Amino acid sequence: MIGSSIIKQFVVNLKNKIQYGLTDQECIEGIEEICSFFGIPVPVLIQNVTNDPDGCTCVINKDRSTLHDDILHYNLKELKSLGVSEKLGFMAVMTHECAHRVFQDYSFPGPDNGQWEKEMVADYFMGIKIGLSGWDVAPVINALARANGAGSHPVGKVREEYIRYGMFEARRHIIQRRKGTIQEYLDLFLEYRRTHYKELREAELKIY
Repeated sequence: MIGSSIIKQFVVNLKNKIQYGLTDQECIEGIEEICSFFGIPVPVLIQNVTNDPDGCTCVINKDRSTLHDDILHYNLKELKSLGVSEKLGFMAVMTHECAHRVFQDYSFPGPDNGQWEKEMVADYFMGIKIGLSGWDVAPVINALARANGAGSHPVGKVREEYIRYGMFEARRHIIQRRKGTIQEYLDLFLEYRRTHYKELREAELKIY
């Protein structure tokens, strides 16, 4: 006899698949693959907060000196508004979230302790993964490109720029038949930011 908890989970997964294009199992598998890409442990807790009125897609870092106590929340309804309707789009956004884990203890330059830069580097690594994997996730990129921007997140034009720069660097490494390291990609990000700071500062001044 099939247990009630198994039936309940089956119904939830079916509902999520129909409404959002994803099951919890697909989400967990996607997160595991992205963690493998970065070479980091899977979060100690992964929670679907779609049915929580206050739930949002985010990483919670309890102790920024370690990766072993991170919690990851995902809200499929929120992600749908960002163009996520299948596993690859979900994994693209999870690359952004897991980049926050990787650089949670890193000090970035820029206003407000590098708040925009923290988001830009996460978008950039999203672009790296998209480029390396050859994903077509245009709806996600287009949705982020339309973002108004705020103190916490860059304007959409900046977000799209860094996603596409990440895609460019990934393709360049593929053409050169060599695998870049996370540190190498980070150095490229910092150099790109430095050489394009004038344009970035103009965008920042409209917010800060």
